[in-house]
Amino acid sequence: MFLVDGKKEKLTKKMIEVNFTGKELLNETIFDTTIENVAKEHNIYDKNRAYNSLTIILGENELHKKVEEELFKMNVGEEKTVHLNPKEGFGERNLDLVRVVPLKVFHDQKIKPVPGLMINLGNAIAKVQSVSGGRVRIDINHPLAGRELEYTVKVVKEITAHKEIAEKLFEKYYSRIPSVTKTITENKLSVTLPKETLNGLENVNKSITNLAKELGIELVVTGKDKVETKKVENKEEKK
Repeated sequence: MFLVDGKKEKLTKKMIEVNFTGKELLNETIFDTTIENVAKEHNIYDKNRAYNSLTIILGENELHKKVEEELFKMNVGEEKTVHLNPKEGFGERNLDLVRVVPLKVFHDQKIKPVPGLMINLGNAIAKVQSVSGGRVRIDINHPLAGRELEYTVKVVKEITAHKEIAEKLFEKYYSRIPSVTKTITENKLSVTLPKETLNGLENVNKSITNLAKELGIELVVTGKDKVETKKVENKEEKK
């Protein structure tokens, strides 16, 4: 519960830190994990990735719906395995997403297609299935579409302190914006952005403000003018 205009309101979101490991059940293959030694054991370790517990906001669909529903019921330190059928995971396979394109399309982009190659098609990732007779068959389905999955999840921590929630909100939504600054006082997060950036984030800021409110945080986002700096040259006096 928290106060808004002197009235108590119920929190509808929860912020937690969680460790998880995802397994595809047909081949018993681990495809994702937050745990470094598990990643190394199953040959999916990425040296460019930080392996730490993940901070998520339950109710924001950051994980699969069924996984989040189970996490809502769990206590700190509790571990559970959640089974997902294809519909609950990455969806059923859609044959309309398996297409044949001319080989020339790849040659024009200086790409040599071979079976198994993953390519970026705008907002989707496609897998080359076959190359034959000047044609390339690609599959735009998610690689785990149509597969049964299993997630092992553990609640490491529930974040309830207002200042820590505010800090995590800033890290999650604003920390990568150039020239951003923040001030945190108890249950208030003040974020200052360059005006040109602020103007393009009006709807996004509304959504984050509402989310912050559900977590007991007052979010205030303001804009600042760009400060032009002049280059100053130091000249030594000639003797």
